[in-house]
Amino acid sequence: MSRAPLARLAGLLALAACGGASGNSQPGRPAGPKKPPRVAVVEVAPRAVEYAVEATGTLEAAEEIEVAAGVNGLVESARFREGDAVTPETVLVEVDVERYRLAEAKARAESQRARAQAKLAETVYQNRLKLHEEGRRQQKDWVTEEQMAQWRADLDRARAEQEKAEADLAIASRDHRQSRVRAPIAGLINRKAAAKGEYVRTDTVVATILDVSTLHLILTVPELEAARLAVGGEALFSLRSTPGEWFRARLFHLGQKADPATRTVECRAEVLDQDAPRDARLRAGTFALVKLVTGSRMGIVVPERAVLPTERGFEARVVVGTKVASRPVKIGLRTAAGVEILEGLAAGDRVVTDGASGVRDGQEVEVAEEPRG
Repeated sequence: MSRAPLARLAGLLALAACGGASGNSQPGRPAGPKKPPRVAVVEVAPRAVEYAVEATGTLEAAEEIEVAAGVNGLVESARFREGDAVTPETVLVEVDVERYRLAEAKARAESQRARAQAKLAETVYQNRLKLHEEGRRQQKDWVTEEQMAQWRADLDRARAEQEKAEADLAIASRDHRQSRVRAPIAGLINRKAAAKGEYVRTDTVVATILDVSTLHLILTVPELEAARLAVGGEALFSLRSTPGEWFRARLFHLGQKADPATRTVECRAEVLDQDAPRDARLRAGTFALVKLVTGSRMGIVVPERAVLPTERGFEARVVVGTKVASRPVKIGLRTAAGVEILEGLAAGDRVVTDGASGVRDGQEVEVAEEPRG
């Protein structure tokens, strides 16, 4: 190679070296220290851990009663509607009231006649009995035994007629009372099933009444969970219409037989809130989320995001000084506050809640404190 090309090559290399020294990339300058990752931690402390059975349930009225007409006849009036509050004095339906009033009056007259006949028959018998006994003392045959037997039979017949007439009067009086159909309990009309002019029979349902003076909570729990419950235990429930608001109930019945298809046991609880009958939020038929607390103890609870599943089991990251350390943990109950830690953590540990999955054991971190758990 000639000297001219060699000179040009040397000049290009010098120029390149000069440009690299003055350029923006500055590859020759060493990089600065890398900033440690930022994590959020919470200092754990013992707290009460509730043992609870969770289930779904339905609110029901303590009683739902179908009111029957009680008598046959035409409905003369039906002065009620759905939603009305009623008492045992409230007349719902009137059925041929005048006809049953007249029937009662007739039966009463017949009862009075039968009573008079029985009184007359007894007077006749008693008089003949005295005469018969006096004749026997004087050895006179004034009244024969056959005559006495006839008068005795007349008295027994008159008494039987009186009893029958009194029974007929009682039935007529009952029918007259039932011609005005009253609510058997205090409650709310849930369904009206009768109208004026309709012909009803004794077993015709004219209304359905809900007894909402007490509401019941009906729920089912798995058979294994049912063993942890007891009559008298408290149940808390919330409704879709009132999220976050809890009402109280007390268990009064635990089914003695599990459903063979679902392996669940039916339970019933009485709503305890005194204002429940007047609380529009608590309605029969409403769906409820139920929590039955079966016990509590002090334990360590951390946010659920602080527990990491790994191939070796569950782990948590704690910050010791400025470095992260991995701790294998054994978890217990999952509660609304987080996860119970049975083993692996102690009070005062600073547990990583956010950013734990992005750091490794022994790594330096920058800490952002959360409120104490």
